[in-house]
Amino acid sequence: MEKHVTLRDIAKVTGVHFTTVGLALRNDPHVNQVTAERVRETARQLGYKHNAMLSALSSYRRGESRRFAGVLAYVLNYNPALYEGNVAEATLRSAVTAYAGAQGFSVESFQVTDPEMTGRQLSRILRARGIQGVMLPPRLPVPGPISDLEWPHFSTVAVGYSITNVAAHRVTIHHAYNMRLCLRKLRERGYKRIGLVLHQDFSERSLGIMLGAYLAEQYSQPAAHNVPPLYAKAVTKQALSRWLKTQRVDCVVLPGYPLDVYDWIKELGYTVPDEMGIALISRFGQSDHIAGIDEQNDLLGVAAGKCLVSLLQHNELGLPEYPVYTMVEGRWVDRPTVRPVVVPMPA
Repeated sequence: MEKHVTLRDIAKVTGVHFTTVGLALRNDPHVNQVTAERVRETARQLGYKHNAMLSALSSYRRGESRRFAGVLAYVLNYNPALYEGNVAEATLRSAVTAYAGAQGFSVESFQVTDPEMTGRQLSRILRARGIQGVMLPPRLPVPGPISDLEWPHFSTVAVGYSITNVAAHRVTIHHAYNMRLCLRKLRERGYKRIGLVLHQDFSERSLGIMLGAYLAEQYSQPAAHNVPPLYAKAVTKQALSRWLKTQRVDCVVLPGYPLDVYDWIKELGYTVPDEMGIALISRFGQSDHIAGIDEQNDLLGVAAGKCLVSLLQHNELGLPEYPVYTMVEGRWVDRPTVRPVVVPMPA
C-alpha cells in the first residue's frame, strides 16, 4: 500500500513545525517566502497529495466554513484581450468566480497558449503553488486540442465540448433540450416551416447535437413542414435568399453569432415577425432584442464551479476513465421578432 505523506513527514524533513508546513502549502502570506518554497519543494519530492475533503472537514469542526481553501486555475487557450466583448465568456467566468469565492476559493487565469508557456511549464507553476483545481473554459474561436497538462496531479473540469483532446468531466449547455424548446415555442406561435441556419464551426462546438436535435424534431412533424437546414462553412446572403424562397421558410432559427444573417433577412424585404419570424438558439451580447434561448451561462458557471469543488473535496485527481457530463437547460425569452402565442378559438 502506498504510504500517505502527512504534514508531519514534511515538517521532519524541512525542520519546521507542521503548522508552518500547513500554512506554506496554503500560500499563507505569513510564512517566509524562502521557507514556503522549500516546504512546497519537499512536499513535491515526497509525493504529498492535498486532501481537500479533510481540510474542509477540519475547517467545519473549527467553525471556519469561509476560511480560504485555495486557488482554482482558470486555464485559457486564447488571448483574453481579444475577447473582452464576449458576454458569454465574461458571464461564465464571473459565475465561476462568485461560486468559488463562496466556497473559500479564489480564481486565477493562466494562458496556456502564451508563446512562452507550455502545458508542462504551466503544470510546474500550478504544482509549485499548490493549485490542484483546473477549470477549462471553452476553446476559442474554434474547437480543437489544447496543450496537455500533467493531468494526474489535478482535478479538472471542462466547460462545453470544444476542447477535443481532454477526457475530463464536463459541464455543458443542454443543446438538444434547448433546440427542442425553441422549436416548440415557435410552433406555439403558428410558424410551420421553421428553418435552421447553422455555421459548421458553431455546430462543431456542440458535437453536432443542435443539428441532430433539429433534424430529429422534423420527424415529429408533417412532411409538408420539413425544412432542410442551411448548413455551411460560410453562409452568404445569396445562398440565404435562395434557401428562404425555395424552402418557403416562415421562421428562421439562427446561431447567436454572427448577426449578419439577421440583417440580411430584413434587407431581403421580409417583414418581421409576421412574414418571417426570427429566433436565436444562443442569445447573448447585442442580441437582446431578438427572441430565442438564453443558455444561462451564469448557471453554467455555477455548475462548473460545483463540479470542480466537489472533485477537490473528494480528492479526485487525474482524468476519469468514464467522464461524467452535467447539462444546464436554457430558457425561452420572448421578443418582438416572433409572433404572440396563437390562442385557440373557443368551440
